[in-house]
Amino acid sequence: MTDYYPWIIFNVFVIVLLIFDLYISKGKIYKFKSALIWSLSWISISMVVALWFFIEDGSLLSNNERGVSFLAGYIAEKALCFDNLFVFIIIFEFFQIPAKLQSLALTYGIMGALITRAIFIALGSIILSNFGWVLLVMGIFLIYTGIKIALVKEGDSNPENNIFYRISNKFISISSEFDGSKFRTNINGVKKFTPMFLVVIVLASTDIVFAIDSIPTIFGITQDVFIVWTSNMMAVIGMRPLYFLLQEIKNQFRYLKYGLSLILVFIGFKMSIEYLGEIIGPLINSEYITHFHINTYISLGTIVGIITASILLSNIIKEKNGPKNIK
Repeated sequence: MTDYYPWIIFNVFVIVLLIFDLYISKGKIYKFKSALIWSLSWISISMVVALWFFIEDGSLLSNNERGVSFLAGYIAEKALCFDNLFVFIIIFEFFQIPAKLQSLALTYGIMGALITRAIFIALGSIILSNFGWVLLVMGIFLIYTGIKIALVKEGDSNPENNIFYRISNKFISISSEFDGSKFRTNINGVKKFTPMFLVVIVLASTDIVFAIDSIPTIFGITQDVFIVWTSNMMAVIGMRPLYFLLQEIKNQFRYLKYGLSLILVFIGFKMSIEYLGEIIGPLINSEYITHFHINTYISLGTIVGIITASILLSNIIKEKNGPKNIK
């Protein structure tokens, strides 16, 4: 029988955190110091969840497959959240969202990220439990995505290139100015949608894109659905202060996308060779190939090493032309 208590306890915990986050952050614009403190606080809470898995496994120092899997998954998903937030910054700058509305727009983006990830995790677990070969498809997809991320240019994230933005702009009457947090406004007796409506549409589409990248990544690290769920939720919670922090120091993470690219390629390669080993091993009568598996500790070390190196390079190598502002 499935033990539902961990699911119930964790989901109640997440709901409390979300309510708390919404309460303390309502309309709040984080300054650098408070954004840093709150970002570290949310990461610390995630480490409490990691500690839960380590204690649950019965030892803090050895045989902690679930604890290590959570950490590896959490760090990988947090890196994807960073990339997600960089796109949020571009979107907000493009639409010139007033500072007082940015927190609300972030709420839409974060809730969208939580919902899309929940849907894709559910679909992913069902599909993998019935069609094991999908692991190979996910692995190849991650390798492709990793290469694509490394090659993508900053301008490619411009909302003007978003298909939902173009369709909405073409078929819906949009006002030129915001009307507070309203989605619709009245201009000279004519009802029009506001730019906030377009912002939500674009955010929702980016949340879907990042969920498509995110879920194969975590399933490449572990197929324990509870670990997949917890690491995703804890990575997404706390994105709000992190957004304001990245606004101030985004140039210090400018090589992070290349690190993320390597992580996706590594996980995609891991998924692919482990699945192919199960097929090829019996054909050539090789137990080693059949049961080949990249240790979770190696995965965690690789992910941490790549992210650390990309951040260090971002701070060591100077920009040639200085930071660019997107209009």
